[in-house]
Amino acid sequence: MKILHTSDWHLGQHFMGKSRRDEHRAFIDWLLALVDSESIDAVIIAGDVFDTGSPPSYAREMYHQLVLDMKARQCQLVIVAGNHDSVSMLNESKSLLSYLETQVSSQANLEDLDSHVIALNDKAGEVSAWVCTVPYLRPKDVMKSVSGQSEQDKKLGLLQHIGDFYQQVYELACEKNKALKRAVPIIGTGHLTAIGGQVSESVRDLYVGTLEALPTSVFPHFDYLALGHIHRAQAITKDGRFRYSGSPIPLSFDELGREKSLVIIDTTLLDEQPQVQDLFDERQEAIRCHTIPSFQPMQSLNGNLKDILKRIEALSLTELTAQNQTLWLEVTVVADEYLSDLHKRLLEAIEGKPIELLRVMRKSAADTKKVNFESRQTLSELTVKDVFDKSLQSNEGIDEEERVILTNLFNQCLIEMEDSQEQPA
Repeated sequence: MKILHTSDWHLGQHFMGKSRRDEHRAFIDWLLALVDSESIDAVIIAGDVFDTGSPPSYAREMYHQLVLDMKARQCQLVIVAGNHDSVSMLNESKSLLSYLETQVSSQANLEDLDSHVIALNDKAGEVSAWVCTVPYLRPKDVMKSVSGQSEQDKKLGLLQHIGDFYQQVYELACEKNKALKRAVPIIGTGHLTAIGGQVSESVRDLYVGTLEALPTSVFPHFDYLALGHIHRAQAITKDGRFRYSGSPIPLSFDELGREKSLVIIDTTLLDEQPQVQDLFDERQEAIRCHTIPSFQPMQSLNGNLKDILKRIEALSLTELTAQNQTLWLEVTVVADEYLSDLHKRLLEAIEGKPIELLRVMRKSAADTKKVNFESRQTLSELTVKDVFDKSLQSNEGIDEEERVILTNLFNQCLIEMEDSQEQPA
């Protein structure tokens, strides 16, 4: 069967005063067409379906219409809650949606682990995969606080409880596999920050209790782990099986540099994938990233005012005008002197053009000098992590996947070093 992994839709988001309703509607229409063309059997949304706990009515309508559209296509829908989602709001329609082949996991339930293991059926009604639906984990959901604990003890205790929860749900799925008398893939989910993931401006800092990020060692050996929360699509393991799908639309201007995508997993090929380097080979598509088109033109310009005005004038806007679209523009002006007429001059530059100026920022040239100064720092002025980060940045021969793996290993080494230093001699 084919499973589609996506996350971080943030339905109902307002972006610098602009509604994303049309973008989300266009994305969902495109997604439904993809489900048809790719014969997708199930869709997993790994958290942050909504942008707030009280989304506008149109966002709820989109959500419920999506359920009906998936049902009409006989495509199962699995939704796990993210940190932006309201548990109570998702629970309002949870029971009803289950009759429409949509399963919602809103909160960790230690008393009913069975509710976290969902069967995905193929078109013939046979179980073809198990999904361990782990939503955003709040500390109170997986552990009880103990008075007198140090910060380090709380951190290690929470890490242990999160790992135990994942392991218990995974083992339950393994037991169900044995009862089937045939092994089918076990898919995990999560909405959190895993060590090695690269965040963007629109990602709020997410701390599970006192943990800023979790090591990949906390997760069981899932055949695939569908992660949400980080908006940049990326793998956190070298084989690409533990992966963030990223958000379908840019949720901040700093997300414009990379393509948006979702992931398609073909469970029939997962066990036939022996070579890491063949993961994205066209002949073997067990896990495949699929590029999402842009539904709202956006651009960010940075430089001195004279340069920015020239670049605005040189923008190619013919296609936008023909499609009745508007470019959302962010401008960062680098200048030491105060420009009292800055906003006025920018508005004059875009007058009559299909451009909306959403944000104007000023940056002192001194900030650039600071960056140059930092590049001349000596080793004695840098921390171990500073040296590691700068080494990665300067080594162009390392690709994105290798950077993730190296960052994972480095951070785990740091954790082990800190633990060993705290042990009595």
